[in-house]
Amino acid sequence: MKKDIKKLFGLKIKEIRIKKGLRQCNLADLVDVDPKTISCIESGKNFPSPNLIYRLATALKVEPKDLFEFYHLQSEKDLKKDITAMLDKLSKENLSLVYKFIRTFVL
Repeated sequence: MKKDIKKLFGLKIKEIRIKKGLRQCNLADLVDVDPKTISCIESGKNFPSPNLIYRLATALKVEPKDLFEFYHLQSEKDLKKDITAMLDKLSKENLSLVYKFIRTFVL
């Protein structure tokens, strides 16, 4: 089953927070929210406002877009499904480029 964006976003926040050596209460202090707010975001119960996303990115010293890169948190099945959907949208020329790129990993 594909995880929803709230859960994936929460997992990404938690992943980065742990890599930075921060506890939930430390991150909460940095972004000026209650620690329970961080807990609810990380568990996928709540999704932050755009303003809070910006503050989280700043506190974690990453670009806001980095908080939405969670392909590695998806299952193999979901990754293959997403890749197929993206390939279906490519022109023949771009599909050939992708093919050449993939071949370098397979052969």
